[in-house]
This record gives sequence, C-alpha cells and structure tokens, in this order.
Amino acid sequence: MLLNNIKKFLVTFLVVMFSINCFAATTDLSTRFLDKANEAYENGNIDDAYKYVNQALAVAKDEDSKANVLYFAQTVYAQKLQILQKNYDEMSFIDVQMNLEKHPNVENTKIKKLIRQIEADLENKREAEQKADVAAQRQIEQERFEAQQSSMDAQAKAMTEQAKAMKEQAESAKQSQAEFKEALETGLKDMGEAFSESAKETKKSTTVIAFSIIAIALLILVIVAVIVIAVKKGFKQQQIQQEQYVQAFKMLAANQSQTNRIMLGGVTDLYGQNPTLRLAGSSTWGAAAALPDIEITEEDEEELKQLAVKCEEIGAEIDSVTNRKNNSKNVSELVYKLSMQLGLTPGMAMLNFCAAMIYDAGFLALDSELINATTLTDEQKQEMKTHVELAEKHLDFVPKKYWNIFEDAAMKHHENMDGTGYPKGLKGDEIPQIARLIRVAESYVSLSSKRNYRGALDKESAIQKLREQPELYDITVVECLDAIV
Repeated sequence: MLLNNIKKFLVTFLVVMFSINCFAATTDLSTRFLDKANEAYENGNIDDAYKYVNQALAVAKDEDSKANVLYFAQTVYAQKLQILQKNYDEMSFIDVQMNLEKHPNVENTKIKKLIRQIEADLENKREAEQKADVAAQRQIEQERFEAQQSSMDAQAKAMTEQAKAMKEQAESAKQSQAEFKEALETGLKDMGEAFSESAKETKKSTTVIAFSIIAIALLILVIVAVIVIAVKKGFKQQQIQQEQYVQAFKMLAANQSQTNRIMLGGVTDLYGQNPTLRLAGSSTWGAAAALPDIEITEEDEEELKQLAVKCEEIGAEIDSVTNRKNNSKNVSELVYKLSMQLGLTPGMAMLNFCAAMIYDAGFLALDSELINATTLTDEQKQEMKTHVELAEKHLDFVPKKYWNIFEDAAMKHHENMDGTGYPKGLKGDEIPQIARLIRVAESYVSLSSKRNYRGALDKESAIQKLREQPELYDITVVECLDAIV
C-alpha cells in the first residue's frame, strides 16, 4: 500500500514538473520571437518583424506574454499596412487579412482605418481602369459607327440618284403619251376633213356616201379603241413607275434608319457580305478544324439574332440566381473576343458568344438556398456539381443544328486539361473548344472580381495565376487572353 502511494506521488510530481518546463519553454520561445521581431523592427526590416511577431502570437500562452506580443503586434501590423498603402502587393495584403482573422485581438481602430483606405484605393483604381476601358470601347464603336454612316450616306446618295432617274423616266413617258394623243387627234381631224371632201365629191352617189359613212364610223370606232387601249396602257405604265418611285424612297428611308438599329452584345456586321458559319465539335484550334461551312441565309441570320436575345434573357436570370452581377455578359464577351483572336470564323464566334451566355443554366434547377450557402458539406458540394447535368432542361429553345455547342458549353466547362475535372474526367483535346474557352474566361472574370474573402486581382496577377496551372487551363487560350485584355 505504501509503495503504491509513493509511485502515485512520483508520477504526479513528474507530470507537474514536465508541465512547468513546457510552460517555461513556451514562454521563453514567445519571448525569443518577440525579441527577434523587435530587433528587426528597429533595423527597419518590417517584413521580418511581421513574420516574427506572428510566430510570437502563435506560441504566446500566458496573459502577460499575450499582452506584450499583442501591443507590439499592433505597431508592426500598422507599419506593414502603411507600407502596403504606398506599395500595394495583393498577396501580402491577403496574408495580413488572413492573420487578422486568426488573431482578431490585434485589430484596432488604426489598423481598421488603414485596411479601409487600402480597399478604397483599390476600388478607385479599378473604377479608373474600367472607365478607361469603357472610353476605349466607345471610341471604337464611334469609329465603327462613322464608317457605317459614311457607307450608308454613299448608298443613300446612289438611291437618290436612282429615284431621280426614275422620276425623269416617268415624266418622259407622260410627255410621250401627250404627244401620241395630240398626233392621234390631228390624224383623226385630217382624216375627217379628207372624208368630208370625198363625200362632197361623191355626194351624187348615194351608195358611195353610205359606204363612206359606214367606213368612217368603223374607222372612228377602231381609232377610239386604239386610243382607249393606249391610254390604259400608258396609265398602267405610269402607275408602275410611280410605285417604283415611291418604293425607291422607302428603301432610301429604310437604309438611313438602319444606323439606329441596335445589335446584341455590341457585335455588328458579324457575317459580312457572304456569311458562313461553322458548327461546334472540334477541340483543335483553327478554322480548318471545325465542321464544313454552311451558307447562312437572311432567315438563319435572323434566327441567330433571336437566339442571342433569348440567351441574354436567360443569362440575366442566371446572374440573379447566383448573385454574380454581369457574370454571363462578361464571360460571353470574353469568349467571343478569344474566339476571334484564335482564328475562328465570325459565325463560330457568335455561336460561342450565345452558348457562353447560358453555360451555367443548370443553376436554375438547383435550390437557391444551396446556391447562396456560405459553407457546404461534402454532400452539398456534390449536389452543386450536378448543375452541369441539369442544364439540359433549359436548352430546349436552342435549334437542333446548334445543340452540340450549347451542350458542350453547359456540361463540360468544369473539365480540366489533366483529366481531373468533372463530370466525365476529359483531358487535353478531348475537351471541346467552347468548354476550354469558358474555363479560362470564367476563372479570369472570377479572379478579377471582388469577393467577400478577398479583393479583386489586377489583370497581370489573374493571368499569371492561370498560367501557373496548365493542368487546369489550356495554355494557348491563356496566352491569347493575355494578348487581348
């Protein structure tokens, strides 16, 4: 019994001594990190001071150590943020925000104010860049409009001259009819006079007079019939020419009003004088790799325009459900520009534009609470992934001849180049063009947009992140993106 009590006492004593040693070691370690942070701060090396003070915060256990470290940490963090305000670095700023989330007691009024100032500076910078982009786009559209206006003016001038010529032709025909009528009346008068003279000479013969009267009557009937036919024919011709004259001015008015027509997505005259369109299905870049050309009629072109209108409506609905303002518009416009830069035909680029507008249509079939949840379980994450397969329910308005490209856009935009994506695990050239374009465009738009957990990256940083992940993105598309943004 005594032996057991002695053993228990020894065990208790050893545990207490070990705890005291561990506490002392932790306290000593916190002090050493704090001393290193102080030394670096005094030498003007704020980055090292920031690193060491974070290590001290991590190991500080007792209240005195925490108080000392906390006070010095606030000084170091404030100095670090002042440096970032002058020389902004995205990754360093994100690191500071993450550490403040770990150690919320460090954040004081001064630190909060500095963070708000940095975020305000970033927002102002982004707004300035957006304004510059808008101004450049407006300049391009103005130049395009002026070129179109010049072309339309030339057409209007030609139509005016044509209408003038038709009017002169109608007036000439009218004058010819008047001359013909005058000549006919003169001939009848001369004829009457001749018959009158003949009647006088042959009035002695009743039979001759009778036949002469009958002949004159018949001749008059014939002449009257000829006159009626000629007048009707002239009037009909004059009416046709008048209608042509009116139609010419209507065409002129229609051409002049055409400059006020709004083209969807800011895309004008995509098809040129002899439009051709290539369908989806190829994964290799270049126009030659697409399916054979098909001729686009005016009816087909109108069908594409109506398709774009419908896609724009659904895209706005998707953005409303997912709380991503203008995401569909931004992604689709970027996909169109990438398509043109990569050498695809204008028709193919237009189809890509429409498909990219509704690539996330599957979200319309998911519960809004699931979409807007801040945290997801593993089961909910898997349910979110099903949006690529649910999109088919919202593509029934797409013409069958364009179905493949819309299906590829909706169901394969989460496939990765190394085969780690979903839902099929496609890789490399197995992934269709439209899916690879959307994969890059969507990620770039996301990186360059502000999120609750981070600020927006500038375009160079965003493209660099894409370039560093060739296992996810087609590097050819990424390099093309770098050339156009």
